Amino acid sequence: MSTNKKKVLIVGPIHEHGMALLEGRDDITVEVIDTLDPEVIKRHAADAHGIGVRVAQINRMVIDNAPNLQVVSRHGVGYDSVDMDALTERRIPLCIAPRSNAPSVAEQAMMFMLVHAKQMHVLDPMVRANTWNRRSEVEAFDLAGRTLLICGLGRIGSRLAKRALAFDMKVFGYDPYIDPEKIRAMGVEPVADFHTVLGECHMVSVHCPRNKETIGLIGKKEMDALPAGALVINCARGGIVDEPALLAAVTSGHLVGAGLDVFDVEPAVDHPFFGEPNILMTPHSAGMSLEARQRSSYQTVENILAVFDGTLDPDVVVNKEVLG
Repeated sequence: MSTNKKKVLIVGPIHEHGMALLEGRDDITVEVIDTLDPEVIKRHAADAHGIGVRVAQINRMVIDNAPNLQVVSRHGVGYDSVDMDALTERRIPLCIAPRSNAPSVAEQAMMFMLVHAKQMHVLDPMVRANTWNRRSEVEAFDLAGRTLLICGLGRIGSRLAKRALAFDMKVFGYDPYIDPEKIRAMGVEPVADFHTVLGECHMVSVHCPRNKETIGLIGKKEMDALPAGALVINCARGGIVDEPALLAAVTSGHLVGAGLDVFDVEPAVDHPFFGEPNILMTPHSAGMSLEARQRSSYQTVENILAVFDGTLDPDVVVNKEVLG
């Protein structure tokens, strides 16, 4: 039986805040599936007008098999799991949720810095093992007076800068897509080539998308240029920091450690990092706080409905060329 209702396919369950938006519309039908299998997604997307997706891949096969598709909306800000070229060819917008996880990820990066600075991962086991007498062996340090390089000063990087400045850190900022005066207005010193300041940086945190320009952005050369005892943080995407080079730099003692929320291959299984206690890891969960999940779910759905209603905000569209 034909219907005038539009179908929204949600791939991966989302928070009820977002679902409530859909349930309040009598012109929408909703289907939720929890799978990473592209064949299953392809089958369920065949009659979909909009797709909201968390972590699954929306590849060309899925897109080409969905003749009614009008929008794909990511539950977050990364979009490397979606075939943007296939969408652009059909003038279908790929939307992200830029208001969703920025505070949460910035806090995660700050957490990695604080844990390493105060050596929480070393001192907590001492308390539990009643080895207080060994506390003088641990070299904690202050963030105040330290220098941080942030690569990528968008929604997340700019928030991290604000937090680092509140800890009396000096902050360099590298982002070729942001006007240097805007970076200065953040209280951050802009650098056109971050390699020129690596020797001054006690910490590096990357907050840029993974693409041809950024894969291996922080590699052996960059880590060698950092001062001894420096720290590298990646809460962006796996591959931006060279994993073998990072492991070598930490195990050699050149770097004090690292904080990673992302990996080249996820989930990370039997990873060489697992044997290095100074590489602290979380399972790509920086953007999964309660508040982030609420915001992500809401904006994911909001974007889909905005396409249907003709009210889409261009700022949430990745492939802006489809907007004409």
